[in-house]
Amino acid sequence: MCIIIRKDTIITLAMNNMKKLFVFLISVFFIITASAQVNKDLLKRRAAEKVSQMNDYISFMASKKKSVEVRQRYRTNALNLFIGEGNSYEENGVQKEGVLMETTSVNRQGKKNELMRDYFTRIINYNYNDVNITSTGIAEIKVSSLQKVSDNMYVCTCQYDQAFVGYRDGRPAYKDITTKRVKCYITVERTVDGEEYIIKLGDTEAIATKRA
Repeated sequence: MCIIIRKDTIITLAMNNMKKLFVFLISVFFIITASAQVNKDLLKRRAAEKVSQMNDYISFMASKKKSVEVRQRYRTNALNLFIGEGNSYEENGVQKEGVLMETTSVNRQGKKNELMRDYFTRIINYNYNDVNITSTGIAEIKVSSLQKVSDNMYVCTCQYDQAFVGYRDGRPAYKDITTKRVKCYITVERTVDGEEYIIKLGDTEAIATKRA
């Protein structure tokens, strides 16, 4: 028996197969794109979580309700969140003494930079009966777009508000709200189990301060 396949039938079958292949490739493209976006969203969320953790430690360090020993432990924990753990480090071939905290006050003009380790010590030793420091929650922290600086490292910034109240004799003696922005370094390491994200914090900029 002789089977005759018409030329137009072969063309139709070929076109159908090409359409299926095209749809398959488009689907793969969107899956890969979506996966990459999810990873970026995850990295940004992890950065915000790290900044929120830092802010919690700052709040604990400031509270006079805790002993000095406990607050010193929070200081150590907080410094471990930063690149160089608050000590000297190298960036782009430049040796730096340590990460910086930019500070402002409604009682003075201009801004000052101090080493993060000194800033944390000053928080513990504030000359107030008590200090209450609260900051923006994770969901409200504004994370910038990720910038790729090497094959496995990204940087971004996290912006948040920090409210400060210093008490004397049970009454607020000083209050302000400062908008701050901290640099975040995100290293992506490939392991046998997938990807591991190492996030370290860097210099913190004081954008604006107002009376609370």
